[in-house]
Amino acid sequence: MGESGCGKTVTALSILRLIPSGLGQLAGKIRFEGQDLMRLSPAQMRHLRGNRISMVFQEPMTALNPVLTIGDQIAEVLRLHRRLGRQAAWNEAVNCLSWVGMPDARRRLKQYPHELSGGLRQRALIAMALACQPQLVIADEPTTALDVTIQAQILALMNRLKADLQMAMLLITHNLGIVAQLADRLAVMYAGAIVESAPTAQLFARPRHPYTQGLLASVPRLDFIGPRHQQLYAIPGQVPNPQELPPGCPFQPRCPRAMATCRQHPPWVEVEAGHGVSCWLFS
Repeated sequence: MGESGCGKTVTALSILRLIPSGLGQLAGKIRFEGQDLMRLSPAQMRHLRGNRISMVFQEPMTALNPVLTIGDQIAEVLRLHRRLGRQAAWNEAVNCLSWVGMPDARRRLKQYPHELSGGLRQRALIAMALACQPQLVIADEPTTALDVTIQAQILALMNRLKADLQMAMLLITHNLGIVAQLADRLAVMYAGAIVESAPTAQLFARPRHPYTQGLLASVPRLDFIGPRHQQLYAIPGQVPNPQELPPGCPFQPRCPRAMATCRQHPPWVEVEAGHGVSCWLFS
């Protein structure tokens, strides 16, 4: 979780080694089921993507191929990773659309992305991501640009599929309501780094980092309306340019509790069991 531009999507693309060449360089380790993905060859990564790890991208209209039918796109995943024949892959694609609650699934397979509503396109994208029943699905803002009714349907769908397929989900969002509804554990990002991490309920109850506190305070509340009206809080300033980060803690130019020590990079401190924070206030 974090503001736009804090590095959530770049982190997800890094896991799948999909960072465009020239944008940056990966270093360190990316561990999945005890295996370092950084050591895999390009061919091994292609076998893993869409098979054991898949991704639901942010905008289905740009993620789906506009010149291929929904059925062709789902069947391609099944033919590539599960080695199914053309007809078997097509039949399995019908099952995939049925999993995600697509009405009249067999007819929808023959349609193109532009013939579907936003909610149905998102279901088709989820069906494609889950076609091979991956161990991990990365969901990047899966309800962006959907109205609240469809958002609720998509979130309930993903929660059900996560349980039914026994898979892990890495959810990327800036919507605290979605986090509270779906996430077991929450990592808050700022300027490309995790600044706080804890079980979701614990972090909501006792946020420690000033940035996390600012995010929670900026959520609109119904009790702010009426005779006791209060002004909605906003974190001052902007997310810094990744190429021009301030020295030390990147949040210190915007932090209401900044100290001289903050000009040095803060250590990671475990403030309670399972709850870590990168802040000098707790060192």
